[in-house]
Amino acid sequence: MSSPKSMWDYLGEIIPGGILLLSYNQYSLGWKIVVKLMKDEIDAGGFGIITNVALPFRKFYRRMKSGGIDIIKEGEAGNLAVIDLLNKESPPYAFVYPLTDVDDTTIIPKYGRVHKRILQDYDLKNRRVVHALATLSTLYDKFGEKSVRDLLMARLRVGEKLIKEGLNFWDIFIVNSDEVPERFHSYLVSISDYVIIAQGILEENAFVENIAITKGPSEYFRPVLLQKRIPSILIPPEKIY
Repeated sequence: MSSPKSMWDYLGEIIPGGILLLSYNQYSLGWKIVVKLMKDEIDAGGFGIITNVALPFRKFYRRMKSGGIDIIKEGEAGNLAVIDLLNKESPPYAFVYPLTDVDDTTIIPKYGRVHKRILQDYDLKNRRVVHALATLSTLYDKFGEKSVRDLLMARLRVGEKLIKEGLNFWDIFIVNSDEVPERFHSYLVSISDYVIIAQGILEENAFVENIAITKGPSEYFRPVLLQKRIPSILIPPEKIY
């Protein structure tokens, strides 16, 4: 029997400046796919950048660690940086870059300056960089659709410039599909080179996670649907109530 394929096998080659969209629903654990991909990149000598828009740092650290990355350990080792848009008082770590007092008119220039500062602080010419934005749905709620679209377009333009300058990087956009309009979700799919759709479903006798890899840039890419099934455990009611 052949060994199971990894997510890398299904995605294929990651192109320079590539965008992977990870879309998950309210019951899904699909966000852990992103953590695994970033951990693999770091373990292979790459560098991770995470934009945190969703959680206080203490909870963000625990969430990431539950997925497989100790961001404090990797950050202090020079393997990772965090851009923090949520916390006005960021934790005392050199790898955390706070982005405070931003609104829909200042998010693009301030966000760009922080990215530029990270590139100046770390020697990344010979390392592949993966940037994850967690999450686009929170960013949408905070700044609105137009500002987020403008930010992503600015990111695409700057990305082309960075590639010409020799930086090897790619982006992961994480979005909760239950929190954004279908129109905006369709836009995210259209600008992404790779798309993973993860949906958690509660059935009577199991929790089912359907993971569909629906888009890739290679001419050899073929969509695939994966499924993870966690069976129910039948126990007496008195053990619960």
